[in-house]
Amino acid sequence: MLRLRVPAKLNLALDVLSLRPDGYHEIQTVMQAVSIYDELVLRRRSERGVTLSSTLPFLPLDARNLAYRAAVAFFEEIGLSDYGIEISMKKHIPVGEGMGGGSANAAGVLLGLNRLYGAGLSMQRLSEIGLTLGADVPFCLLMGGAALACGIGERLTPLPSMPHCTLVVAKPRASISTPVLYRKYDECGTKNHPDCMALAREMGGSLRRVAGRCGNALEQAASLSVPMIAKMAQELRQKGALCAVMTGSGSAVFGVFSHNGTARAATAWMRREHPGCFVSLASPVDRPAGEG
Repeated sequence: MLRLRVPAKLNLALDVLSLRPDGYHEIQTVMQAVSIYDELVLRRRSERGVTLSSTLPFLPLDARNLAYRAAVAFFEEIGLSDYGIEISMKKHIPVGEGMGGGSANAAGVLLGLNRLYGAGLSMQRLSEIGLTLGADVPFCLLMGGAALACGIGERLTPLPSMPHCTLVVAKPRASISTPVLYRKYDECGTKNHPDCMALAREMGGSLRRVAGRCGNALEQAASLSVPMIAKMAQELRQKGALCAVMTGSGSAVFGVFSHNGTARAATAWMRREHPGCFVSLASPVDRPAGEG
């Protein structure tokens, strides 16, 4: 048996560069792992196949789930057909809100099975397998830290983590699917194109300079469908955030706070103002010691 905690990610900055011939969008983004975790338990079992369980009753527990597909892909890679594995997921990362929960689960399964079965697959090979599951999986395999991602998100350059700070993450009840959001973006565009390369150079330095470079080219299009995105971001800024930005394809937003007390007060206010919505404190998570 093996237990793992896998962190969520935030896109500190995300820019859409162009539409590729294959239908995907070329992007640049700076991602940071944060201290909101899902918990995974992997157990060998005598019954053949993959058995998946989750604390969220609405999640699919078959090949529609990235964790399930990650297990199947791992066993195909090592050439093992007579396997039995049970995967239990205790979910804390909001689902489908731009925080990489599904990708983190897939990454955790790949790393965990690699250890549990002593397969010895390299991080490069695990990343190649992960990319077939989702563009964010290679970043999530790092289990912490920050990185500049290019292409569809698969070309990673590790970066220093953002400076010490407290983050407040808030999620509207409504969501928007990623394909729908990109179609809307293609229709309306945006004037907000954050400079991800400039942010990459600032990482590890001044928090105010990092916060000043945060942004998301998709946020304007997403707010047209889910106006609460813009409202929550504005509220976080009003409560003292140095910046407040949508993460990924949304709909979750995050505020960057230099003072923990101010962040805690903002969290309490947001929870009162938006009962039933996910609102959580978080902090940047560094990469495990000894891992580049």
